[in-house]
Amino acid sequence: MKTSQNNFQVKNRVSLLSSGVAGFDEVLGGGFPRHSLYLIQGLAGSGKTTLACQIGFDHAAKGEKVLILTLIAETHGKMLNHLSNFSFFKEELVGKNILMFSGYNELSKGGLDALLQLITEMLAKHSAGILIIDGFRAVRDSSASTINLSEFMLSLNSLVSSMSCTTFLLSPTEGNVADSENTLVDGLIELSQYEKGMQLIREIKVFKIRGGKHLLGRHVFEVGSDGIVVYPRLEAISTAGRTIDGASDDFVGFGILGWNKITKGGVNKGSTTELLGNPGVGKTLMGLHFIYEGLQRGEACLIVGFYESPPRLIAKARNINIHLAEYIDSGQLQIIWNPPLEISVDALAHQILENVEQRKVSRLLVDGMDGLLDIIMHIGRARSFLTALVNELRCRQVTTFVTRELPYIGKMQDNCDSGPSSILYENIMLLQYVEISGVNHRQIAVLKLRQNSYDSANHIMLISDNGVSIGSRVSIEKLAQEIVKTNAVTNEP
Repeated sequence: MKTSQNNFQVKNRVSLLSSGVAGFDEVLGGGFPRHSLYLIQGLAGSGKTTLACQIGFDHAAKGEKVLILTLIAETHGKMLNHLSNFSFFKEELVGKNILMFSGYNELSKGGLDALLQLITEMLAKHSAGILIIDGFRAVRDSSASTINLSEFMLSLNSLVSSMSCTTFLLSPTEGNVADSENTLVDGLIELSQYEKGMQLIREIKVFKIRGGKHLLGRHVFEVGSDGIVVYPRLEAISTAGRTIDGASDDFVGFGILGWNKITKGGVNKGSTTELLGNPGVGKTLMGLHFIYEGLQRGEACLIVGFYESPPRLIAKARNINIHLAEYIDSGQLQIIWNPPLEISVDALAHQILENVEQRKVSRLLVDGMDGLLDIIMHIGRARSFLTALVNELRCRQVTTFVTRELPYIGKMQDNCDSGPSSILYENIMLLQYVEISGVNHRQIAVLKLRQNSYDSANHIMLISDNGVSIGSRVSIEKLAQEIVKTNAVTNEP
């Protein structure tokens, strides 16, 4: 028997409803499929009401009718008073496109049937595009049995679909459990908090979106004066994008003549280089030379720092005859500075990549990789996060230098580079002190240089008023000669 070919075609595909929340649509896979039923859950203070009302006010401002139905929740006056602190709140919309109702009396006196009848009448009368039901946990508590709750959920889902109303249920619960309100909705979003020591961050997770392709896992969000901003996890974005970085045969110089010679022209464009060294050995100064050469060539450059504020960094550069102020004034150079305290690494990554995209940055200096690692709260995430960040920068052909500090003075131990450096970075430069007659002097060497040959010997590294210079291969006699020559130039005793 022959099987006929299935000629089924999907007509009138459901369009996506934008959340109006920065970063959230990217997590959702473009937005919410319209006319569906969604459960937003999270414990007290997680941000459920703020998120739902931010979505509602965004669409009300576009002329859409939004209904807010409260059960056992805060009063309407208190809710509006709290929302008025956010920029998305527009008082003139309340009573016009934002309509508020209470369903507690119907629920307490007539049960689920009376509540469903109330919702039906509201939607029929106002032709709303969005319905928000706050305090939905009261529905479960008032149901006589699991069967009754399941029947109510099925009826509600059918109702909002037939009335073309995208509906959000807010419940103070957590976890993707096999309850009726979880299994019979079209989408399940959870807001939670993650605590490490004395720090706490807010996270959002999409368990399911029927008819959508959302980003998996947890994503950080922040609540500020503009409301909620979601920062999709960089690893998820990079995985979903599957962008392949292109290799370049062009070389980018360090801005230090001797070091360009040792590396046979510098490093590949779009590569990542780690400057690994002892405290005070000159890592930041080498990075500044790299940035300054790009500025002089007319390139847009970016510095991301954690320990030295922009005024201190500008002063440090000026002391070695590198003048950054004029390039900052013109906008060719920008500095993103954050002390490694309670800041979100996802928000910082977003800021960096947005800056790179908008300004077409070609050179980036991350001064203090230790500071970046310190703000990654989740244990075990550092390698995957850095892999995603480096990949995104490579895809944009950004040549990146990062400085990382060795926690001691002396020769490099076998386990000093136990982090992700050797895997992540194409190039690694080692800056160290060498002790001669009780005095520490600087030396530099190439540990790794991909796609180029190089001089593998240790070389003398000197710092003067004119910046960093690289001398000959290290030997006690040549080192002494270089030091005498440098002291004569700088008039040091």
